[in-house]
Amino acid sequence: MKAAVLAVAPALALLTAPSLATAGSWKLEFDNRDLPSLSYSDQGKATFVLGCGRALGLHARYPGEAGRAGKATITIGNGRKSIKLIGEFEEISADDDATNFVQWDLGYSRQDPELFGKRWKRAQARLLGLMERASPLTISSRTTSYQLPRIDAAGWRAAIERCGG
Repeated sequence: MKAAVLAVAPALALLTAPSLATAGSWKLEFDNRDLPSLSYSDQGKATFVLGCGRALGLHARYPGEAGRAGKATITIGNGRKSIKLIGEFEEISADDDATNFVQWDLGYSRQDPELFGKRWKRAQARLLGLMERASPLTISSRTTSYQLPRIDAAGWRAAIERCGG
């Protein structure tokens, strides 16, 4: 799992809620091993990161008040369809009062024989398809939500699909 952490770690320290006053941007970047990371940043701070290495890692600024440490749920939607994701809360740092949501490998455990199999690839395709068609992409919890603009980073989906499994 070390490779997945390396692929998305630089953006994690910068996750922030999107600002309504400024427009952020989507970016597809590759690390020194050519592993992709798709991120949405606003004012130099990342709000959403989807990257892969040995694992597919999804990190998003948690909308609203975070619950106790441990399991967390967010919903990602595109206006017509949505996907409920179960992951964990992830604290950023002691001096940042924000909390992130993180989910590894679409919720599959590393020991699951189905990890990177046909069911996993269908779940990946469903998430990427939903994200690809979203305008806007809505990230929500039980109490609140925020929206990100349509993903405009060229070649992002193919890059993420290539590294899954």
